[in-house]
Amino acid sequence: MKKIRPFTNELSSRDPAVIFHNGQYYGCFASAGDSLSIICAPDVEGLAKAEPVKVFTPEAGTMWSKQLWAPELHVIDGKCYIYVAADDGDNHNHRMYVLENGSNDPLIPYTMHGKISDDTDKWAIDGTVFSHDGKRYFVWSGWEGDKNVCQNLYIAEMADPFTLCSKRHLISTPEYEWEKYGADGTPESPFINEGPYVFTLGGKTYLSFSGAGSWCEDYCIALLELVGNDPLDINCWKKAEKPLFSGNETVFGAGHCSVIVREDGNSADVFFHGWSKGATVVWNTVDFWHGELVTDEKGLVLK
Repeated sequence: MKKIRPFTNELSSRDPAVIFHNGQYYGCFASAGDSLSIICAPDVEGLAKAEPVKVFTPEAGTMWSKQLWAPELHVIDGKCYIYVAADDGDNHNHRMYVLENGSNDPLIPYTMHGKISDDTDKWAIDGTVFSHDGKRYFVWSGWEGDKNVCQNLYIAEMADPFTLCSKRHLISTPEYEWEKYGADGTPESPFINEGPYVFTLGGKTYLSFSGAGSWCEDYCIALLELVGNDPLDINCWKKAEKPLFSGNETVFGAGHCSVIVREDGNSADVFFHGWSKGATVVWNTVDFWHGELVTDEKGLVLK
């Protein structure tokens, strides 16, 4: 097994989103929160030295011109899209937006299509897309109301890559102690579920997510398992009682992963961010990490 290890790249940042497409690995990142770039390499190791290609810079003065967070690259029906959270400089205005480039090539520049939201139009970040039984779904982290007290995971069905066609449905809210670390009960210090990502491994469908505050050592990667046929039904998702990965002798503060399932269907590459042991907990020290997710008699294990 390859051990969990860091990559140092000019774009090393929070929330690495990596896909495998047309025989290449593509990593999508926010650069200083004000533009989006993509790196490309034929193998995982090459991502460390890949030259970033800037693919989107928002127009100044728009509702999506500031604090671009956690962009995710997705190829849908042969075309490339980026889903990203952004605001106008006020965190309360964070919403999810869709970019498109009309191409099968992720490195072609993207244009802003607009906001993607359900009818409540509440605070939203960390959007991701997946398909199940012929339908496509959008999952994100959001507030129930207009105050920053708790980030839940919501899901809605999609009519197309830009449009939701159902109401939002709650599928996870912080309930275990490990989901609540870092919060002190005051405004701007909420209980947190965020960073959802859906994948199928060993014949089962999972939703990985991050629990606890991203600013603390206890940030972790956890799982929901789809145990029913309706992803919109909270009762069809089973939450693991403990995190999948909450750090080891090498790394702490691990969170917000993306997963690339290998051809065998029973193992996967996992990309996430975290700090090296001994590092000061500030965001300019965050590293981009890679590990291997495998199935065994105990279930899923991140090595």
